[in-house]
Amino acid sequence: MKKKLIYLSVIIILIGIIIVAVKGFNVNLKYKAHKAVNIPIDVEYNVEDIKTIANEVFEKEKVQIEKTGLYGDIVSINVQDVSDEQIENLANKINEKYNLKQNILIPVGEDYTVEDIEQIAKDVLKKDSVNVEKYADDETYVSIEANVISENTLEELVNKINEKYALQNETSSVSASKKITTTQYGRVALRDMAKQYINYVIISAVIILVYFAIRFRKLGVANVLAKTVMLLVLAELLYIAVLAIIRYPIDKLAIIAALAIYIIVVTYLNSSFLKQVGSEKESNK
Repeated sequence: MKKKLIYLSVIIILIGIIIVAVKGFNVNLKYKAHKAVNIPIDVEYNVEDIKTIANEVFEKEKVQIEKTGLYGDIVSINVQDVSDEQIENLANKINEKYNLKQNILIPVGEDYTVEDIEQIAKDVLKKDSVNVEKYADDETYVSIEANVISENTLEELVNKINEKYALQNETSSVSASKKITTTQYGRVALRDMAKQYINYVIISAVIILVYFAIRFRKLGVANVLAKTVMLLVLAELLYIAVLAIIRYPIDKLAIIAALAIYIIVVTYLNSSFLKQVGSEKESNK
């Protein structure tokens, strides 16, 4: 029975090696090269609602949603790629769902009219009515009431005001608290994901092997060490092969599971060696 299990394990490992050679591992979206669309939402919201909206916008593309920000007031939508049109569509749907409000403060100097700024805001924000006022604390700034907007929309708004009044404002000099931003992330290598655990695993493995060699020396040091190393390597290779075959997306949870298998195998070996030592003592009596 044990031989059959070993043969089966070897076959599974070989299949896994072939799949990895041909297709590679299936890595979780967060560890592939991808983009994160960050949306500030300072009202109570449901992640499932955001996921529904994201699925409508990105259709067949895989998305992952997570809360970020100090108070969970930013929603990050991780997706392989995103177009300007999709971001605008996302902004529209988020505004429709939550009607988020903000006041955008833009420095415009002294020579301007609220009516001109209002017309520009209507054109850019595509709204029939926009509330535009001189900022009470400093009238060289204008306050434009708006919903959550994309970086492109903000840039267009600033550029049109600059053009109108021969200004040189940058979007960085504009106060807009609810702006959708996009962050590009590069691919994370699997070795980089695992390296924070490797040193601890190596140190613990050396300690365990030394302990087994001393504690169970009566069973034969070479035999104990060979069995320990072989079973540990076989178990981890089998686990990795199964992940490759079923195309489970590799993430931190998968690495933690590998550590759990390591602990389970060590515990099993310790129990097995103790039984063998006990059996030998009984037979010697």
